[in-house]
Amino acid sequence: MFLPRLFRLGNWVMRALPPRVRYPLAAVTGRCAFYLMPRRRRVAFENFAQVLGLPWNDPLVKRTAHHAFGNYFKMFADFMLMDTLKPEEIRRMVRPQGREQIDRVLAEGKGAIVVTAHVSNWDILAAAAAVYGYPISAVTSDLPSGGINELMIASRERIGMKMIPLGPGSPRQILKALGRNELVALASDLYSGDRGVRVPFFNRPALFPSGPAAIALKTGAPILPVWCRRQTDNVYVAEIEAPIEVSRTGDTPRDIQVTTERIVQFFERIIRREPDQWLVFLPVWRLEQAPQPPGSPMQPVLDPS
Repeated sequence: MFLPRLFRLGNWVMRALPPRVRYPLAAVTGRCAFYLMPRRRRVAFENFAQVLGLPWNDPLVKRTAHHAFGNYFKMFADFMLMDTLKPEEIRRMVRPQGREQIDRVLAEGKGAIVVTAHVSNWDILAAAAAVYGYPISAVTSDLPSGGINELMIASRERIGMKMIPLGPGSPRQILKALGRNELVALASDLYSGDRGVRVPFFNRPALFPSGPAAIALKTGAPILPVWCRRQTDNVYVAEIEAPIEVSRTGDTPRDIQVTTERIVQFFERIIRREPDQWLVFLPVWRLEQAPQPPGSPMQPVLDPS
């Protein structure tokens, strides 16, 4: 039970620090980690170089990666708080824009597939949906053992979220949730397998999961693009956009391809808007090898969604 105790200690520390201290301290810690984690730093250089269309050693690429580390640790500070956050606190932390889009799609009675990227804080995005009164199930990978996974599930169920563990049984649970007219949230900008959909992503091919498009075709559920961004005052703005058009020509492989391309175009647009809030420190472009920083690792991608 060491890890849960350590997590609760972190929660206590974060609670003790007022936001005006908590977030600057987290940002400084993250920027120190930038220098202490060379493998992650090199991957960040690769990723942001592709996003910005610049060499990995360009000053803007390095500055963006540096800020991203700070933003990651800000997100982690909020992650540590999740075990004890009250619904009213989450409402103060997250300001939604476009809730009418959710109301409109749920009125159709088919649920909705919520697609988002690892921008800013995808975890609190799902929590905010729950406390604002929307039934939501989040598809997630298990966290490390030692009691942390159970603690995370309990903390999220406490505020009304449901969790669907990523695995062989997840498609059936997703279909059941959609059948109950719920939102099903997936962070879909990273893919760990080798049988995904090949899509241009910032002008280089990458693999993305076929699940969101395939489920939408099977069920008729709309695909709702949602993301959140952190403002300078550390309040999140959750933006809910109009549903992504699902291709329905009858050619299933082609429809999955076209629909996934539209989802990825959404990812590109939001990442371009807030590049240093895209908190991805794992290799994304694995289909071909581009010029990399000296000593850059080519390690397998874990699925952190």
